[in-house]
Amino acid sequence: MRKLKVTISNLNKIEEDLLLEYNKILNDEEELSKSIKKLKVKIKDLKNEFLLASSKRKEILNKIKSENMRVLTSCSVVFDKRWNSYICIFKNSKSQKSIYLGKHEALLKSLSQFYRKNELENSSESIKSELKKIISSIQDKIIKLDNENKIILKKIKFKSIIELYAESGEWDFWSIE
Repeated sequence: MRKLKVTISNLNKIEEDLLLEYNKILNDEEELSKSIKKLKVKIKDLKNEFLLASSKRKEILNKIKSENMRVLTSCSVVFDKRWNSYICIFKNSKSQKSIYLGKHEALLKSLSQFYRKNELENSSESIKSELKKIISSIQDKIIKLDNENKIILKKIKFKSIIELYAESGEWDFWSIE
């Protein structure tokens, strides 16, 4: 892109204004082009930093896996449509254990104490999400790992889980009905 060089004395007012506007926009384009080039370099640097951080994270994760730390025990909540009930599954690289949590209506009633009236949705997805949040927060009080990192469950009922959660103080709201 080149600036148009024309002697202004040969132009009328409208042509002169258009020429000045054209040259101003051309300058803006050049500045924006330079900014884009600088940002492309910055993006490239950020991508490299991201890849470095990602590789460090993977390296640390591999160390954690090799040391079989308690951190890697996952918790998931499953809804069984046949019986309209929920099950919690604890799993790590060595074993898998599950706990029957209860029927949908009973759990909804038990969980409602932690929410404002009508705030807790009646859907299985929302209940699963809340149960996972609750159980994950007190997971260390429910399970233990033996010397071989196999999961050992304490004999526990959902009522006990709710009591442990209430004692933890991690809930956001408490309602009394």
